[in-house]
Amino acid sequence: MYTAIVTGATGFIGKAFIEYLLEKDYQVYGISRNTENLKKLYQSNLICIEADFSAYETLNQKIDHADIFYHFAWEGVYGDKAKDPKIQLKNTEATCEALLQAVKIGCNKFVFAGTIAELEILEYLDRKKVVPRKNCIYAAAKLNTEIMCKILAKSYGIAFNTGLLANTIGPGDTSHRSTNTILSKFLKGEVPQLVKGEGLNDWLYIKDAVRLLEAIGQEGKNMKTYYIGHTELWPLKKIITRAKDIVAPELDLKFGTMPDQFLTNYSYLSTYELYEDTGCKAEYDFDKSVQETAE
Repeated sequence: MYTAIVTGATGFIGKAFIEYLLEKDYQVYGISRNTENLKKLYQSNLICIEADFSAYETLNQKIDHADIFYHFAWEGVYGDKAKDPKIQLKNTEATCEALLQAVKIGCNKFVFAGTIAELEILEYLDRKKVVPRKNCIYAAAKLNTEIMCKILAKSYGIAFNTGLLANTIGPGDTSHRSTNTILSKFLKGEVPQLVKGEGLNDWLYIKDAVRLLEAIGQEGKNMKTYYIGHTELWPLKKIITRAKDIVAPELDLKFGTMPDQFLTNYSYLSTYELYEDTGCKAEYDFDKSVQETAE
């Protein structure tokens, strides 16, 4: 039986990922500050450990062995906390400690959940053509954490991958991210303020996200950073229009009512690399994914 450790176990992605791993007959250690929300998933293959960041240094005393460590836990992914340097730096410190614990526990690989927002920082460093927004403190912390963990992983001899997650949608997401805000407006019969939407974007369904994450853990090549999303991307305007036609076809959308603060430059990654290395790609029907999310 394959054994995985999953932090951020009660978050939207972490919880869905644990459920998927249990269906695949994994032994799972779910780590969260409060494991109450995991009660519906309780079974013999799931061991819940309550631990905040300050308790990470004792994880090796509670877990004898695991094959792989997936790290989703992160405080402040949107709102004011995402702009707070102190909070974001604590995330970096906790992630580095999680990697060290993975080494002590004997894991073969550590998988870090990054964000597509890191591309904005890369473009700034590369071209100096954009001025990072205050929201980029979160993205900069993610990129900094990825680099530091790669250095540590190389030093300690543990395999390492990062997954840059696209905008992930699905039942159970209660966040205030733009995808949720837009769909919530549609459900209320309201027209949201929208950017022009000419740049490429991606809405990934949670059932695809968990499959791609497992593929990284099982088949991902050491030290690679993979894009967790679709191989083919659409303009944001097409995505939102398609979602509107499914949820609220009667609405008349007006694009360009708010300014584009940044257009993601996908040239800094390959949307095909994960498929080329693992044979796994996103394939869930877009219309069905929006319907199930809206329900």
